[in-house]
Amino acid sequence: MAGLAVESTKRALYYYGPSILTQQYWEDHKRDANGKLTPGWMDRLQAAPGPHKDKSKDPHAAGRALDIVLFARNPQEKDYADRIVQVFLSLKQKLKFISVVYNLWEWNGSGSKFPHIDEEHKTHIHIEWGQTGVGSSDFASDLEDALYQEFAGGNMRSGDYAAG
Repeated sequence: MAGLAVESTKRALYYYGPSILTQQYWEDHKRDANGKLTPGWMDRLQAAPGPHKDKSKDPHAAGRALDIVLFARNPQEKDYADRIVQVFLSLKQKLKFISVVYNLWEWNGSGSKFPHIDEEHKTHIHIEWGQTGVGSSDFASDLEDALYQEFAGGNMRSGDYAAG
C-alpha cells in the first residue's frame, strides 16, 4: 500500500496537474505477473510496483515511490514533466523527498542535481521518499496550490525548467 506522501502527491497531480495525467497511455512492453508480454493501457500515475520488479528492493513495493509517466521524446509531455519537477524542487523542504529522477538527471532531497544515466527514466518522473518522509502529507495544500498556479487557466508557459 502506498504511503501517505505518495497518495497525497498522486491526488494533487491528478486534480491540479496537467490534464494528461488523468488519461492512460498505451504500453507496448507491459508485462503480466508471469513476465509475459501483454501490451495494454496503463495509468500515467503509478504507485504500485511493476510485476517485473524485485519486491524486496523496490521502493514502490514499500509504498515510498510514485512514477509520473510523461515521455521526454514528446515535446509537450517533456514540458509538463520539466514543470512538475520544478514544482517538486520548489517545495523540497515541505515534500521531504529523497530523490526525483527524470530524463537523465536526479535531484536529491536538498535539490542538488547530478546525472542519472538510464533509459527507463526518460519515460517518467520518479519521486521517492524515505521511511520518515513517506508518512507525511502536511505538504498537500502547498503542492496543490503550486500545481494550480503552474497549470490552471491555460498556463502554457514552456521551457526546459528542469535543465538548469
